[in-house]
Amino acid sequence: MRIFVTGATGFIGAHFVERALAEGHEVTGLYRSDGVKHREVIERLRSHGASLRRGDILKPESFADTLRGADSVCHFAAAFRESGADEDYFQRMNVEGTSNVARAAAAAGVKRFVHCGTAGIYGQRVAGTIDESTPIRPWNSYERSKLAADERVREIATSAGMEYVILRPTAVYGPRDERLLKLFRSVQKGRFPLFGAGEGRRHMIYVTDLADAFLRACTAPTAANQELIVAGPKAVPLREMLQTIAQAANRSAFGPRLPLKPMLALAAVVEDTCKVLNINPPIYRRRMDFYLNDAAFDSRQAQAVLGWQPKVDLAEGFAATLSALRQDRTSAAVASVAQAFAFLTLITMFATDA
Repeated sequence: MRIFVTGATGFIGAHFVERALAEGHEVTGLYRSDGVKHREVIERLRSHGASLRRGDILKPESFADTLRGADSVCHFAAAFRESGADEDYFQRMNVEGTSNVARAAAAAGVKRFVHCGTAGIYGQRVAGTIDESTPIRPWNSYERSKLAADERVREIATSAGMEYVILRPTAVYGPRDERLLKLFRSVQKGRFPLFGAGEGRRHMIYVTDLADAFLRACTAPTAANQELIVAGPKAVPLREMLQTIAQAANRSAFGPRLPLKPMLALAAVVEDTCKVLNINPPIYRRRMDFYLNDAAFDSRQAQAVLGWQPKVDLAEGFAATLSALRQDRTSAAVASVAQAFAFLTLITMFATDA
């Protein structure tokens, strides 16, 4: 199968590309930035056999021709947690960008469009267990834009006679995830603060389990025109989640426990002040959602439709994530030493010549 992937060098996208290539599929990936932090990913994916192209989902002319011959599209590219971003930014990136990719896919005769939505559209504080029949209650600009993007995918695909699949993952984690990098590093040092009691439930999914679900969404006949929640094995209270990370890091504790209300007030003041000063706030309201969230999800429908099962529990996933983080830090240290040695060698050569 030929699969076109947007956001191919991002956290989820890169893991998906690796999985699809390992299963023998032909992958063409779209990426927006070739900055320093992306180059290693680009080189790795190309070495595995991916065909990558730089482009922008807001500029269809930069990628439309690469969709020819694709059997399916997996759309991961999106604005996610950018601080200071307003409603218009999320609408532009997530709604208009998604529309551009869906229209290009339809025009190219792509059979199936698989869209990465978010389980967050059902709400961040919901009693009981959420499934696909739960009322939708988007919480913030990101979730509102993702819901609107789902609607665009549905409309464009239906009009063009193109199959669509919308997968709505819960919080995703795993190696190379920069969003939770500070959390893991802080817990490793025993310095991650828990504001409040930490009773809110977290339902996470390991990135390779999610990549497997998306690959099955590209191929499973029964997945056509389905909208499915994709979640890990179980939900746990935030406090337990942090304790599990600490155990994986061989720490007796994850960090201090502090009251929540004063921090919520501080985040609001800092965000409003930084907005006036036109600078990115170090802490803001959405960032504090981490301590307020409480939701558990039922992914049995996805399991039945896709023939899929989440395999990685939190203890195993956190251990693998921390191991990858340690390897990255070791590799960075070795690279720094090598650069320093090369610099000293160069200085010595010039000194000798003189």
